[in-house]
Amino acid sequence: MNDKDRERWNKKYLEGFLPKEEPSTILKDFIHLANKGKALDIAAGLGRNALFLAQNGFTVDAVDISDVAIEKLKNLHPNINPIHADLKEYRPPENTYDLIVNVNFLERSLFPYIKEALKEGGVLIFETFLEGSPSKTTKDFLLRKNELLHSFLSLHVVFYQEKQVITCNQETAYKAYLVAIKKC
Repeated sequence: MNDKDRERWNKKYLEGFLPKEEPSTILKDFIHLANKGKALDIAAGLGRNALFLAQNGFTVDAVDISDVAIEKLKNLHPNINPIHADLKEYRPPENTYDLIVNVNFLERSLFPYIKEALKEGGVLIFETFLEGSPSKTTKDFLLRKNELLHSFLSLHVVFYQEKQVITCNQETAYKAYLVAIKKC
């Protein structure tokens, strides 16, 4: 496990970092496309999206590298199954999920495993930052223009957008949004 990443996120959460409490807008807008069943929340953090999914009838595997986040997730909702893992190494089980959510996180090596983890008819909801966004991290964690779209063209794309947004820090950033369904 990448101790440096785990320590960085643990420190952030212990210092009082509070992400938005509301679930992601794209998740709220497209959750209706997924069959109620099993969901995967990638880089779940403190659980805003996992909680929304659990409250809407899903059993949720919520994966995160942070010990602090995992402890919070344990008590958030009985339908949330916290999984402590480094997402550079984590491989979700194949043909398992009706819905996979990936918000504000990018690990390109997961892309093929995300596709395999979706059941037929399963929905992928993905939102993350593009190059040109203010970032304290390397460009490895920022998508290139149309990269997200091209990475999931084997799925049936029902929504794709790249746009400028204002972050919670009142900074201008750029994000990509994708909603796609696995067809056989």
